[in-house]
Amino acid sequence: MGIVCGIDFSTWSSSAAVVAATLAGRLNDRLYLVHVLEPHVERMDPPAFAKVQALLHERLNGEIVRLKEFTQAGIEAVVLPGEVADAIREFATNKKAVLIVVGSAGHGAGALVKLGGSSERLASGCDVPVLVVREPDSFVGWAKGQGLRAIVGFDDSEASMSALRWLEKLRKLAPVDVVLSRVYYQDEAHRQYGLSRRFSYTDPDPRVEGLIERDLKAHVPELEGKGELFYRAKLAVGRVADHLLELAEAERCQVVVVGTHGRKGLARMWSVSAAALHLSRMSVAVVPPDGAPARVAQPRVKRVLVTTDFSKLGNAAVPWAFAIAEPGAEVYLTHVTLTTGIAGELVEQYLPSADLLPQVPARVEFEVAARLRALTPSSAIEKGIVTRTEVIRGPNAAQAIAEAAERVAADVIVISSHGRTGFSRTVFGSVAEEVMTTSRKPVFVVRG
Repeated sequence: MGIVCGIDFSTWSSSAAVVAATLAGRLNDRLYLVHVLEPHVERMDPPAFAKVQALLHERLNGEIVRLKEFTQAGIEAVVLPGEVADAIREFATNKKAVLIVVGSAGHGAGALVKLGGSSERLASGCDVPVLVVREPDSFVGWAKGQGLRAIVGFDDSEASMSALRWLEKLRKLAPVDVVLSRVYYQDEAHRQYGLSRRFSYTDPDPRVEGLIERDLKAHVPELEGKGELFYRAKLAVGRVADHLLELAEAERCQVVVVGTHGRKGLARMWSVSAAALHLSRMSVAVVPPDGAPARVAQPRVKRVLVTTDFSKLGNAAVPWAFAIAEPGAEVYLTHVTLTTGIAGELVEQYLPSADLLPQVPARVEFEVAARLRALTPSSAIEKGIVTRTEVIRGPNAAQAIAEAAERVAADVIVISSHGRTGFSRTVFGSVAEEVMTTSRKPVFVVRG
């Protein structure tokens, strides 16, 4: 166990060593100062090689004396042969290190992500978190209780959850404010929430950002440790990493924390972590999946979406929706009106808002809403359930239902199914089955 710090005696690696010593002191862990001899040095004649080693150990011992100002932890100097990234990675794995710390000046805003660089190569395939330090003052101040501000890109992946767990470890030592962010594309977000089919690719949509921030808060309502938690959505036009870093600077963050999927070779061109390492002017922590089991929150059924076509079977789903809803929950009673055919497609394509899709006459919509409310069981009042009605419009029933569930943040979808099999299923299809494959929400199916 311990913290490994790669050092080449440059200004940047000396700054990284200060951070590594500070963290080792807070974690009460051992610090390994590692210098790697390039292969050509090993090919020197023995006397010359011995002089080089003696000089290196002397300089490393000088670093140890300097770092004692920042930590009471034990520090060990290590000289290794080989290629820098591979040698440090292998040493950290053998020591079961909890963190690797290295320094880097970064490469600036180049047109493409550079595939080289020891820090980038080290982080790209490492199974230990790697902290690339650009300036040490923020971490030294954090260790003294001044706090730290970090941003993490969140996408529901295992890597993202590992990044959050890594931040929680820091938050248990001293306050860390966390900006939980999602970088989104307009077309994907509007499709997910079933919003307008016409939008600007370059201008943020307040509705979309409100929904994204709501979902971020629902997914990660709190973090262990000390510090505040903020939720931010950021519109992307191009590479995700560019916009994540832009948001980091706007939020005055001192460290960017990204999960990594361990992409190598050309795949790193599309890697958020590789691009962040290459472009960021602030420190970057790259956290691989830690293998920890996902934290499964106790399921809550506070918001239910149920749909019916007013058939006997369709209406049978409604009592089930109210039965599984918790006291004080909301139940959305919905009916889907399909906008199919050439006219519907043209309207969807050219009208600026989904709210302007072929309008159901007000009288008809009022009647549909009244029919939906009439299905509300008496138990709803006893359980304090709030009933809401909505007429959903779209070209595909299953897609419209899935989008509405995302839009209202439903905890579960309730729908009836005829249970068709064989030829009948092939010809008529199954909306319930398509909802189950389309939606990310749990689906409660009432069988006929």
